[in-house]
Amino acid sequence: MSVPVTPLLTIVIPTFNNRPVLAQCLASWQTHATGAPIEIIVVEDGCQDDTARYLSTLADTTWGRAHLRWLHQSDLHELRCTNAGLREARAPIVMAWQDDMFLRVPWLVTEIVRAFDRYPDLGLLCLSRGLNCLPFDEPIRTWEDLHDTRRLQSTIGPRFFNWFRLQEVDGVIRPWVVRWACIDAVGPLDEAFVPTEYDETDLAFRLRERGWRTATHGYERLGAYHHLGSTTLGTLSEAYKARVLRNGRLFHERWDRTIREGSARVRTYWWRPLTAESLTWTIGRAVKAGVARRPDRAPQDAPAASDAGIEGRPSMLVSGR
Repeated sequence: MSVPVTPLLTIVIPTFNNRPVLAQCLASWQTHATGAPIEIIVVEDGCQDDTARYLSTLADTTWGRAHLRWLHQSDLHELRCTNAGLREARAPIVMAWQDDMFLRVPWLVTEIVRAFDRYPDLGLLCLSRGLNCLPFDEPIRTWEDLHDTRRLQSTIGPRFFNWFRLQEVDGVIRPWVVRWACIDAVGPLDEAFVPTEYDETDLAFRLRERGWRTATHGYERLGAYHHLGSTTLGTLSEAYKARVLRNGRLFHERWDRTIREGSARVRTYWWRPLTAESLTWTIGRAVKAGVARRPDRAPQDAPAASDAGIEGRPSMLVSGR
């Protein structure tokens, strides 16, 4: 009989009425993280489909008994579900994942664990694109004002070294990984930002106040995982934009002074703790992207509108929740 592993990484996955996609997500972890010291906590948020039955069955398998736990909540939405998972986590680092994200490589868990072991000042790591906040005194009246590139920019760091380095940034979008000691010190995601958006960047600024740093690396560009929402997200509703606008204003009320004082600071970087397998993979992807022959196809410091308030959440937000 399998017994629960002693995890080095906890993965928290909120889900709502998305069982077929969730099944693909969990299958990707079974395939590519076999034997890894992980636990997965799925937070089932009042699903009305067969998600609960599916999770109960999977949790009773050999793999499930070793690696899977699941919690039932009653329509709490993504932020509160993530906090519920954070409270239950047993590992020293915790990943906020989504049910439409699929792991694609076996080395990602090892690299994340090594990065947090090697760099004690690293508190929060984004796996897609980070955010840098800039001082900009114009008022925030609309959703578009929030994402003006004079106020907010997304980045994976300067080319060409962004293939091999973690780059310090101000804020993050999902997926991200946080040191549990950070949550213990500053608290979980602030529920003032319910249902979601700007909650994780608010967390990054709270960590910075306590001396930890936030970093990003383009693991999605690297092909370490695939985010279905990155390709399926449709037109945003006005109600959604209004929620993001409210949260964005709250964030800037709290942190605009810090943004002004810290925007000119030199941002540091850390070398990825590469293995032979991940180095070979990275070189192959970099060559395929043409990095040795020409600039990357997309700018590395691109407008933030596609990243800051649009996190590819079809099952949790865009579906009308």
